[in-house]
Order: sequence, then structure tokens, then C-alpha cells
Amino acid sequence: MNILEIIEAKKQGRELSPAQIAFVVDGFTDGSIPDYQMAAFLMAVWFRGMTDAETSELTGVMLRSGEELDTTGLDAPSADKHSTGGVGDKVSLLLAPLAAACGLKVPMLSGRGLGHTGGTLDKLEAIPGYRIHMENEEFLRITAEQGCAIIGQSGSIAPADGKIYALRDVTATVDCVPLITASIMSKKLAAGPRTIVIDLKCGSGAFMRSLDQARALASALTAVGRAHGRNMAVIFSDMDQPLGVAVGHACETLEALAALRPGGRDEAPGDLVTLTEELTADMVRVSGLAPDRDAALAVVRDAWNSGAAWERARAWITAQDGRLDWDREDLGLEIAPLALELEAGDDGWLEGMDCRQVGLALADMHAARRRVEDPLDLTSGIDFLARIGARVSKGDVLARFFCPRRDEAEAAAQRVRAALRIGEREVAARDLILDRVD
Repeated sequence: MNILEIIEAKKQGRELSPAQIAFVVDGFTDGSIPDYQMAAFLMAVWFRGMTDAETSELTGVMLRSGEELDTTGLDAPSADKHSTGGVGDKVSLLLAPLAAACGLKVPMLSGRGLGHTGGTLDKLEAIPGYRIHMENEEFLRITAEQGCAIIGQSGSIAPADGKIYALRDVTATVDCVPLITASIMSKKLAAGPRTIVIDLKCGSGAFMRSLDQARALASALTAVGRAHGRNMAVIFSDMDQPLGVAVGHACETLEALAALRPGGRDEAPGDLVTLTEELTADMVRVSGLAPDRDAALAVVRDAWNSGAAWERARAWITAQDGRLDWDREDLGLEIAPLALELEAGDDGWLEGMDCRQVGLALADMHAARRRVEDPLDLTSGIDFLARIGARVSKGDVLARFFCPRRDEAEAAAQRVRAALRIGEREVAARDLILDRVD
């Protein structure tokens, strides 16, 4: 085969054969196809797109470039959740042990944050001693024994994805539905879960700004998952404001784990509870452990309220060498001191915000990355108290900034203030769940 002919075919909008797609991915992975030709191929895909069959084949080739975990030996249905990323999204830390307490096995491969979105691995690294890397055999053993485990993607899992994504990042081809789909699903399929539930976020704090964009991605993700024999479901959730109150790694970890404590569900932010329950219930229902949504929600709430999910969380984190003081209110997590509070300058209603700027405010305090190699201050964070549709009075605290460096906290607060819109007219609160796909 000839890479130039394949680039030309895609440039003309023709559908590629499985053999052609495999030739491109395998050649780029082993170095026989250079960066400049792969960049041309990716740009052709960006402009011309791919059919469902092409996207599924691209995912499969990327999946087969590395190891696939065998979950058939687990003694319960396996399931996982993927979030497309948002501000304050700490759901995985609640969902994994909650789903385990409902009778599922949850082998979860997670990633780091970049830019305005937080990463699950960064939150877990706020726990002293927690191991995010281990051999596949140990990962599956902990999943089998504790019901869940969360680690980072190793170099043996979908290595083609890592190499292709690095090139996409520098060729302006990140925002392409077929390429996003193949990247997400090659990693999720490699972990072996039979059920995959997607939390597809849309709004100013998400990569998909509109619901129409999110639906296009959902269609591609579900088509690929089903082509590879997986049970799929999608929940579209609002990301025009942060999820929960805490934004920042140790802060979010504490908020998530505190919500799982006995009685913690009633005190946790309502949006965090709702989204976690809905996603976990879909995992339970689609995996076949409950006949319908109402029955699945009852299973989830019983596991939460009984303390079973709290015990699963303790067992899972301990198994991955995390050291927490479970009797302390703060669990022994290190959180920076309060640096300042952002107060409302006028009376009115919070009409809206640029949620992306709230996430970027963490970078002002070195608590989020602008580049992949940036070191993180895991102790700094924001308690974001304002909600769209709320009545505010002059002097009300809208957000609190925790940071050991006051000048950085002041820069973050200025960014957040500029992102908020307070008006004179009452506005409605935003819906959290925007749509679903089964």
C-alpha cells in the first residue's frame, strides 16, 4: 500500500478499507510513516470525517496496538464510566466504590487534567501513598477483591493512541469526532468492561459547547462500543457551572469521599449526588443487575445510605496503598490555607458564567496545567458557592480561594469575577441532566 494514495483517498472523501486504516496506524506507530504524512492524514480526516465503520476500525486498530485486559475471570459484571471532562468533576471517586457496592466490578483507567479540566489521577495523587501505576495482573486482582480499582494508562495500553494524540495536539486536529471517539474508546475497551456509560458534558466548561455537538459525539461513541460488543449508555450533563462546590485536587477528593460517609449523601452538593446516582444507576441497569431506572436508583441509594459504598472506598484506596486518616473530618488531606473570599459587588441574580474560566483560575494558583509537563500544587483550590439562578446580595461570598500564595489567589479571584454575570432580573436554575441515549 501507499500512504500517499490513502491520504488522497481520504482527501477526496472516499471511505477507507480496514486494511488501509491498519496500514496507516501500524505504520505511524512503528515509525515507518513519518509525522508529516500522518499529520496530512489527520487533517484529511478532520475535513472529511469518517463513517461509523471507519471509526470503529480505527478504534480497533488502536486498541490492538497494545494489551487488552481480560475481565472474563471476574465474578460479577464489569462496567466503567467515562467523562468527557469538566470543572469540579470528581464523580469517578464516588462512582467506582458505589458501583462496586451495588455488585459491579469496576476496572477504571483514568487520565490527568489539562487546561481547564481536572483529571481523576491528579485528585487521587492528593492521597498520600496512592499508587496510580501497577501491573495489569495486580490491577485486575484489586478489582476482583475490592470491587474497583483506578489507575493510569500504561504504555502497554493502546500505545498508538498516545502517539497519535501527541501529533493531534500540535496539528489542530484534536476537535474531530472520529479521532476523539477512537482515542476514548480504544482505552476504555482495553480495560475490558462489558458496559460503558458516558458522561458527555456540554456547556462553557466542556469541550463540547453545544448539545448538538455532544449528540454527534455520543452517536459515534455508542456505535463503536456496540460494534465491539459493549453495552452502552450516555447521559448528557450540564457544564455551564462547576459540579459540586470544590474545584481543585485535594479539595475535590475530600468533597467526594466526605459524600460517601454515613450520612454524607444528605450533606453533599445536590448536583454531585444526582449525577453520581444517575450514572451509577445506568451502569447497574445496563449491566443487567436491575430491570429499570427506578429499580437501579433504589439499589444505588441503598448502597450509599447503608455505608456499603463508604466501606468499598476505604478498602479500594487502602489496597492501592493510599494512606488516609479515616476518622478525621479532613481525612488527613493537605489543603492550602484560605487566602481570600470573593464577594458579590452588587445585588441581583447570577445569570451565568464562563465556566472554563473557573477551571483556568486553578492554573493561576499552579493547581492546573497549561502544559502537560507542568508541576501541580495539589493543595490549592476553590470553593465555588454561587449557582446560576441564585439571588445574591452585595457582600455575599461567591467563592473562597485556598492557596499558600496570596498574589496567585488574587489573580484567580479576578479571573473568576470577570467570568460571572450578575443581572437585575431573575433567571431560572439550570437543568443538570440534559438528555440521555440508551
